[in-house]
Amino acid sequence: MKQILTILLSLFAWPLLAQYNFYFGNLHSHSGFSDGNIDSSSTSISTPGKSYFYAKQSYQMDFLGISDHNHFTATRNPGMRVAAFGRGLQDADTSTLDGAFIAYYGVEWGTISTGGHLVTMNMPGLVGWETGAGGWGPTNNYNIFCARGDYANYWNVTNSYPQSFSTLAHPQTGDFGNLLAAATPFNAAANNQIVGLAIRSGSAFSPTTNYTDPAPTSYESVYLRALSKGYRLGPTCDHDNHYTNFGRTNQTRTVLLAPLLTRTDLTDAYRSRRFYASDDWNTQVYFNLNGFPMGSENITTANSAISVTVFDPDAATSPLTDATTRIEVFFGTPGSNTNATVLTSVVNSDVLSFTHPTSAGNNFYYFLRITQADGDRIWTAPIWVNRINAPLPVNFVWFNGRALPQLNQLQWQVAREQQVGKYVVERSANGRDFVSIAEIDAHGNSDVPRTYRFTDSFPLRGQQHYRIRMRGIAGDETFSSILTLVQQQPVVRILKVQPNPVHDQLILRLQADETVQAQAIIYNMVGREMMRFTVAVAPGENMVSQSVSRLAKGQYMLVLHRPNEKITETRFLKH
Repeated sequence: MKQILTILLSLFAWPLLAQYNFYFGNLHSHSGFSDGNIDSSSTSISTPGKSYFYAKQSYQMDFLGISDHNHFTATRNPGMRVAAFGRGLQDADTSTLDGAFIAYYGVEWGTISTGGHLVTMNMPGLVGWETGAGGWGPTNNYNIFCARGDYANYWNVTNSYPQSFSTLAHPQTGDFGNLLAAATPFNAAANNQIVGLAIRSGSAFSPTTNYTDPAPTSYESVYLRALSKGYRLGPTCDHDNHYTNFGRTNQTRTVLLAPLLTRTDLTDAYRSRRFYASDDWNTQVYFNLNGFPMGSENITTANSAISVTVFDPDAATSPLTDATTRIEVFFGTPGSNTNATVLTSVVNSDVLSFTHPTSAGNNFYYFLRITQADGDRIWTAPIWVNRINAPLPVNFVWFNGRALPQLNQLQWQVAREQQVGKYVVERSANGRDFVSIAEIDAHGNSDVPRTYRFTDSFPLRGQQHYRIRMRGIAGDETFSSILTLVQQQPVVRILKVQPNPVHDQLILRLQADETVQAQAIIYNMVGREMMRFTVAVAPGENMVSQSVSRLAKGQYMLVLHRPNEKITETRFLKH
């Protein structure tokens, strides 16, 4: 292990190692809220909450996304109802534990006959098209309307929610002609929303629970075509589970590079295209170009210095299956409609180091395809490069931060500075409208990496977005990427549950910053809702009493919700 670490430190820019961990999971699966959990009669698992609990026990599963179909009727009957979507969001919230397991709840939107299925996450309500009375109930079966087959409007709808993102599900022949057909022009709105494409998908209707299904057929040709048209997306491995076997049909995984196991950090990894698709469930891939990780957009005056290291923890004991037999670097031009081809490769080696001479004025991208001894394959998201003539005044290497109680800490590193005046810290509540909150003097001119820090002592409550605007002495400007942080200080805080354990009457001591009416929902420890009641509080300390006499003995989770927002939560024992 010490030798491996030495190799890694010698090959990679230290920010990559310091900043990112590897998290394994799947974003595409189904619960009994649509057409999943087919075996619920024998497993007694049909809700997202119970499905997440099952996935937590699976090997190499740090996160799971349940993406139930968005509609009730079609050529077959997925069975989704608008009320279920809200319950799915709640189940995802109560099943998420930072540092242990992250749950997403979203939809598989669209129909095959109208263009293909999209997996979409981080929407506050169900996007649908079923209007009026029908088999789904007496009212409209959606929170947000988008007509069936209206993909052009779907990009507008989803892009209005800055943290939402989508992937192309099982892109079979004929799907997504509205994006990928040769004569179809590049769609910038779709490019902003779509972050990935399923290079593997399935087996959707396999009942296997012992990880033994072979890797499904790949959609590599579709991935190559999407990149050639100019779409900035990475590859995913989807399971598309319809049985209760989350993470256990096979060993394929989507792997995210993120600082911490939180929904905020994983969402940033998806939206930054910082992920790869792997047939192997624990292989770690370090891939950078000029110090930038996969998914990056690199504006540079330099040639492309590519560094790769592959580390499989099982290779030492199982070299006949897990040793790296080939690393291939693909090279292509976005918007050319010509597929990327292999630029260079190595065999029987875990490392690759290669410098590609390039010319100024060109845009291109690189990605990896890695093969292991047993035939398992790994595909990475690309690194996109814009080779320019004159050097930029500043080159951002990384920008990250963390939310602490009542303050947010930001830091960024630049590779060089030329005639730089100030760094302006800008903040936004919606990801679109930014305002300046601080200015920091730059060093001016430097050819060595420099790190800057800033503490926002008056952060917004909830989700907020930051970027760094570089102001050059000559008036030129450059922006960093956008960083999203969530300030966890809730509007209502649970000071104490008393008595705990509770027998009949539960008393909550609550501290509120403003007048709030919320729903208190009590879940058992497999995520099933047991009861709910309304909580109304005023600014200051409040006492709320509620009978829980009908609850059985055991441990419970109490969660305070407002519409589309979890406020706070706590656990208690019932005796």
